[in-house]
Amino acid sequence: MNIRDIARIANVTPGTVSKVLNNYSDISEATRQKVLAVIEEYQYSPTASGRNTPSYSTNKKLNIGLIIEGVYNNTHVEIEDIASIRFHNAGYTMLSFHDNYYSQDKKEKFEELLEYANEHSLSGLVYLGGNFESIPKEMFQKLPCPTIFVNTVLPIAYYETNYSSVQCNHLEASEMQMGQLIRNGHKDISILISSMVDNSVYGLRLKGYKCALMNAGLEHNINHIVEGDYTYSKSYQNIKAHLEKHPEITAVCCSADIMVPSVIRAIYDLSKIPGKDIEIISFDGLEMLEYCIPTVSSFKQPKSEMVDSIYDLLLGLMNKTRNNQHVTFQCNLASRESCKCL
Repeated sequence: MNIRDIARIANVTPGTVSKVLNNYSDISEATRQKVLAVIEEYQYSPTASGRNTPSYSTNKKLNIGLIIEGVYNNTHVEIEDIASIRFHNAGYTMLSFHDNYYSQDKKEKFEELLEYANEHSLSGLVYLGGNFESIPKEMFQKLPCPTIFVNTVLPIAYYETNYSSVQCNHLEASEMQMGQLIRNGHKDISILISSMVDNSVYGLRLKGYKCALMNAGLEHNINHIVEGDYTYSKSYQNIKAHLEKHPEITAVCCSADIMVPSVIRAIYDLSKIPGKDIEIISFDGLEMLEYCIPTVSSFKQPKSEMVDSIYDLLLGLMNKTRNNQHVTFQCNLASRESCKCL
């Protein structure tokens, strides 16, 4: 047992374990206690570390690529952070690449993915976001290493694939998200999305909203779709202008938590009370929503569980002990002050 092993089990970096062992003050008490609990459980002794202990350093030369489509996607950044710690503690080198051009030609984007994987001689690849549903099977067969697509829109007709996926039930959960507002009695609902040309899973969420509205006979709310581009300024300006123009609106459905602070500010600036005059419900489950005023209800992606699945599956694929598979996680509603959930 060594520091890297302790870090892997505690889901922290080796540097954090070192700081705990050396009693540094810039470590939260919760993290300190988590690391100390692992140390006590495994009876770790710094002087004995390295003796007769299997090491993950044998994998040190293996590179794992992590491509994130969507610079403003805080959920994917959190997944990147958790996954980087897990793979780093297992002795792998993580190579990260961020790409925000979601409207780019998908065939061109996939070719860039292949070029990136080949150029860096990757042992495994995790791709977060995007839409490759139009990519032919022949191009997927060119993937040079085990690959897991996470929250990516993929072809549904490929029963036998040479890639894996870890997804959330975005379409179904977005229908439930809009359904919650409808059950609360709202007839006039504004929908804040990223962009009308975004065909990632956020595009799937828009499809879910429209489906729920159509089924409830509230299709007039499709005229209340507002684009925010994941930015605070545009989200604020556009939703404020729309709410001013349509005072009949009593609820806002956000397709991504990152735009929620702009919605709250816009409602306050219109001399209304968020959660009372205008209810808010969102999607992703970012921690920051617990610190807003009011706290905000959101459908939460189980990020830690998703990373566990990604980690176990990718290592199994690289070691040839697992076959490709497609895993779907359920998003659960975190009910808070901004939207009463009956």
